[in-house]
Amino acid sequence: MPEKTPDPEMNNAAKDERLATQLSASLIDGHLPCATAFQIAGKLGVSRRQVGDMANQQKVRIIDCQLGCFKFEKAVHNLDSIRISQALADDIKATLIDGSLPCTVTFEVAKKAKAAPREVADVANKLKIKINHCQLGCFP
Repeated sequence: MPEKTPDPEMNNAAKDERLATQLSASLIDGHLPCATAFQIAGKLGVSRRQVGDMANQQKVRIIDCQLGCFKFEKAVHNLDSIRISQALADDIKATLIDGSLPCTVTFEVAKKAKAAPREVADVANKLKIKINHCQLGCFP
């Protein structure tokens, strides 16, 4: 889901209040799923990073990364069974930045390949390519 352009008419305090309220209302057992954080950003017209920053301010843990980088507990993947499409591997390799695959780019590759972001991330992991720069700020 593309991010909306921030509303210039709304002041920062009002935006922060709306974001804090929406974030609190969206918690599941005190945690915020990654996909829900993306939805909040789109709904409120704020950046995904702002949602992540607000979660940090409220001491809310983000869980269930859409790329499989983390779950509620440490994500463990059995990558042995994953078959790698050469076209997808080539797309991933062509988009690397300093040898790594940024979170944003992972979603772009997935959209282009008509694949789930998690599938792209799993292929990247199997190719021993590090995913970095979480859009929510969960990892560098």
